[in-house]
Amino acid sequence: MKDKRSEGNTRNRAILLYTLSLFLVGVILLLDFGLLYNQSVAPGIPPERLTKFAYLLMIGGLLALGAQALLVFKGLIANIDKDRQTARELSEKVAQLSVIDDLTKAFNRYKFNSVMTRELENVRRYRSVLSGIMFDIDGFRTINERHGYDAGDKLLYHLARFVNKRVRKTDYLFRWRGGKFIILAPHIDHRVAEEVAEKLRQMVESMPFGSISITISLGVTQAAGRDTLETFLQRLQGGLTSAKNKGRNCVIGNPPNRL
Repeated sequence: MKDKRSEGNTRNRAILLYTLSLFLVGVILLLDFGLLYNQSVAPGIPPERLTKFAYLLMIGGLLALGAQALLVFKGLIANIDKDRQTARELSEKVAQLSVIDDLTKAFNRYKFNSVMTRELENVRRYRSVLSGIMFDIDGFRTINERHGYDAGDKLLYHLARFVNKRVRKTDYLFRWRGGKFIILAPHIDHRVAEEVAEKLRQMVESMPFGSISITISLGVTQAAGRDTLETFLQRLQGGLTSAKNKGRNCVIGNPPNRL
């Protein structure tokens, strides 16, 4: 609100200054006309005085025109800066929309690919530690059939918000597909990641989302230097599948044989 008020005041000042400069130019033109008229009706005025006065009027006119040009130039620069800022904001919004899942507001699979590629390179080059947690809502298809797809969509949205508030700022939450999500957690090994997954499982189990109570199954793994994106995902999915087969609502770790 203050920015809009300040912008309006600046615009009003510019209009006032421009109007005054136009008025000044008009006055100078009238004086020029008066000078020529006096010369025609009263030729006895010394030429030196008329020439000096004419020079003064010319300088005043040039200054007024310069002030007008400056005001116009400042207006153009301000508009260019405003357009550049608008373009930057639009570009940022488009970039954000391209990596955000529209329903849950978590990152999407496109963002996962870019982050995972970078993090795997850090694991290979700098021996960084990276763990992943893949979790899935147990019986999500049944929830949709029983409560409706709108309720299922709301559940996904609130679950994503719930999880996002309980992971570190350095972690990433991705919507994978259906009721399935992935957390990438840099700088923690698979043992710590399993503890994080277990705490998350307990919190989700004890937290009703509206009128719907859910449980989740989770698979955990740690990236190895030889991993590709595909092998890392295979181990995550393998851990999640094992958790489902074990009876759901549990955590199964599936680390590589040799890190």
